[in-house]
Amino acid sequence: METQTSQVTVEEEKQLILLTLNDYLQGRPVLDIKRIRAAFHPDANIRTVIDGKLVQWALPQYLDLVAQATIQECQPELISFTWDGDTGSAHVQLTFATFRFIDRFNLIKLDGKWLIVDKVSYRQELP
Repeated sequence: METQTSQVTVEEEKQLILLTLNDYLQGRPVLDIKRIRAAFHPDANIRTVIDGKLVQWALPQYLDLVAQATIQECQPELISFTWDGDTGSAHVQLTFATFRFIDRFNLIKLDGKWLIVDKVSYRQELP
């Protein structure tokens, strides 16, 4: 049985994780590079499959690509997140008019802040 103290800790942890996820979910649609950067660990890796091949970027390369994108109407959505101790994962999606990015994150808590250390992404074309 959880005590009131542990429930507060769980709620506080949820809020800390949501701060990080919201930096990405609210920053990415408007190409707010500063806010996106705040969600990631500086050594984070971003991976996807393009034409059947694994493609990966370090965070600076990824942010450069995002900065060159065109702002489009987008519906960001947090699907789920979970954590154990100082590690966690999240599933989010960004739905645009003709495609959707489905992202899965690995998270680490360092110095009291949750950061995305790894992102794998899938681009789904929409009808």
